[in-house]
Amino acid sequence: MGRRGLGRGLSALISAGDSVGGLRFEEVPLSAIRPNTYQPRRNFSEESLRELAASIREVGILQPLVIRSTETGFELIAGERRLRAAQEAGLDRVPVLIREAAESESMEMALVENLQREDLNPLETAAAYQALMDSFGLTKDQLAVRLGKSRAGVANTLRLLGLPQSVREMVLADQLSEGHARALLALELEERMLHLANKVRTESLSVRKTEELVREELAKSPERATAAEKPRQDQEINEDHDEVAQLIQDTLLLPTRVRTLRKGGKVEIRFSEKEELNALVALLTANIPSE
Repeated sequence: MGRRGLGRGLSALISAGDSVGGLRFEEVPLSAIRPNTYQPRRNFSEESLRELAASIREVGILQPLVIRSTETGFELIAGERRLRAAQEAGLDRVPVLIREAAESESMEMALVENLQREDLNPLETAAAYQALMDSFGLTKDQLAVRLGKSRAGVANTLRLLGLPQSVREMVLADQLSEGHARALLALELEERMLHLANKVRTESLSVRKTEELVREELAKSPERATAAEKPRQDQEINEDHDEVAQLIQDTLLLPTRVRTLRKGGKVEIRFSEKEELNALVALLTANIPSE
């Protein structure tokens, strides 16, 4: 007889065909369930899966997987970690809740369900945000409302998609945090980002220290002398400018640079899409009275 995955506690409460919260409960062959192609999670801890598989062998699956019926079988909506652990535990059948859902609904539920987990890698979160925006035509503001997140938090996470692949791999491997990665983005060039990313990784630098190094790197330019050759007054001015630039950048969530000119200086604010420019214009003109 095949190994079944229904937890002992659940088996006393529900039976196949019962309705749970409007979803139909069943036990289905593990081989009939295919993973959701929109699953944002790409990294699964092998040790964590082994521990869950051991628990499943002992007490079964306590939380049914959520699936939808398709023409070729079933597609997973939520519970890929449990699905993988059940495979490792050698189960033939698993408890599921079957939901009637179109492909677009399945995709949204899979993405949102995973986004509510705290252990999702920031790059996986960013990819899920982008997938939701692309598939449903959402703006950052609309996505933030839909997920119950701040607009600033959504925008900051999406910026991580601008990282070069070499640096992305470090974030995915948990060698760099989201804070480290956001600081590196201001360098723009892959070579400069990768060089500093390697330094951060090998020396285990803090996010604050990384931000300081980024500001130092941005302050360099071919036409300027080194800091050691500059008068102390110029150095103090540059330090003040760095602080101002960081303050503006933290407020606007856009890469910012304050530069000294012969007379005065200038503020450079970079944007990558029209939506960011429109938000900046709206902020700068908010207090201008209308005619």
